[in-house]
Amino acid sequence: MEKIFHVVDRVSEIVGKLASFLVVVLIIAIGYDITTRYLFSKANFWAYDMTIFLYGSYAMLGAAYCHYTKGHVRMDLLTARMSLRTRSTVDVVCYILLFFPLFFILIYKCGGHAIWALLHGERSSASAWRPYMAPFKMAILLGLVLFFLQGVVDFLRSLRIALKGGSHES
Repeated sequence: MEKIFHVVDRVSEIVGKLASFLVVVLIIAIGYDITTRYLFSKANFWAYDMTIFLYGSYAMLGAAYCHYTKGHVRMDLLTARMSLRTRSTVDVVCYILLFFPLFFILIYKCGGHAIWALLHGERSSASAWRPYMAPFKMAILLGLVLFFLQGVVDFLRSLRIALKGGSHES
């Protein structure tokens, strides 16, 4: 089981670190757009869609890595004085009541949208560029699936601690 956990952790880490390079592309695109618009009075028809696609992909593809590194906001104020076992029990309950239902709905709905965009050639209507939406929607879906898998791993680790005690890093 630990090998599978390690694989999911590693995939989350690799995808998250690779996604961080999208910020560089985003900065270049915005810089180019600002330069051409203000210095040369030439508007870019692609900049608006590009910034949304790049930032959205960056955020969604990096979410699993953020979860892996415990970077998301947690209610430590409520659980800080609890033992590790009790805190893990609270985590297990929160995963069952909140995380899993939310992600089942998100993956189902976003998966449907991504598949529809892919099959029907959906295009953005926000600009004259009208890029295909499928790559962006597939990146969102991939990010959600990776986040879900990382959540399953974290849930199983918390469940193990809640049932058997011990450390999170076993």
